[in-house]
This record gives sequence, C-alpha cells and structure tokens, in this order.
Amino acid sequence: MAMLLPLLSSSQSPPVKALHIGDTVPNITLTNLYNYPTPTIRLSDLKGKLVILDFWAVWCTGCIQAIPKLDSIQKEFQNTLQVIMINDEGEKSAIENENKTKAFFSKWKIKSDGLFALPSTLKRIDSLEKLFPHIFIPHYVWIGPQGKVIAITSSGEITRENINAVLEGTPHIMPLKPDRL
Repeated sequence: MAMLLPLLSSSQSPPVKALHIGDTVPNITLTNLYNYPTPTIRLSDLKGKLVILDFWAVWCTGCIQAIPKLDSIQKEFQNTLQVIMINDEGEKSAIENENKTKAFFSKWKIKSDGLFALPSTLKRIDSLEKLFPHIFIPHYVWIGPQGKVIAITSSGEITRENINAVLEGTPHIMPLKPDRL
C-alpha cells in the first residue's frame, strides 16, 4: 500500500497555475452562457478573434457603467472580436447568483430595446478564477487571435484604438492592471 501511494498521488491532475501575458490559454469551455446562441462555448471556437473576458458582478458600479461601451464595441467589431462577460459572484449560492444575473440582464435588455449583444456566464467559473486571479473588478483579460494572453487591464484600456492595434498586429503594450492593495 505504501508503494502505491506515490503512484496514486502523481496521477492527479496538476494544479491550475495563473496565466500571465504571453501564456497560451488552455481550451476552456465556458458554460451556462446567457445571451449567446448556445449554452456553452469553447475558447478554441473563437481562435482567430480577439477575445476579451470581462470579469464583472451585478453589484459593481464600474462594471455596469462599462457595459454600454463594451456592447457598442462588440457590435462594431462583431466579426473579429468577442467580449464575454464572466460572472464574478462567488459568495452566494449558484442558483441565487444565476437568478440575480438573469434578472439583471432582463432589465438591461428592456433598457437597450432588446439589442444587447454581450454574452455572459450565469455562474462563477472557478477554473477562470484560478487562471486569471484578481482582487478588483472590472478585470479584463485580452486573449489574442492566436490564443495567447496579450493584456490584463482595467476599463481604461478598452478602446477602439487598442482593439484596432491588436487586430492589425501592431505592437502595442497596455499597462498591466494594478490589482494589489
């Protein structure tokens, strides 16, 4: 039995490590999507597009203030960009978070005359929290068309100019989001 213990413990999957700029993002499947044609999406399905993961919560004023700009940018760059809102609610039960998020988006769709274009996860995705740890939201992770992390920013860097620079392949360095006290 003592000889089998090292073999059994080494067969467990390795711990998930935080990704940094330049790292390749694993092929994660995002589930429980709202406002998307399917309930799931694999990041590999978006290869060739710029993907911006927007970690947000319904109680975050800054997150909510950014939604109209993100929605407008998504519509403008619909063929080359995919913004995905990642629900960052974690303290309450999953069902309570899902219901709260659905209610929020129902109101938002009415407010935007049903033309709201941003998909969102309804539940917190722990694997994303481990890959992209953060303290403060909103928190934006930019994944380039080749599937690598190209930036981790705050909302100020979400501009048409920065998106165009990335899509054109222009070398462009955005400041790393300060996320420590």
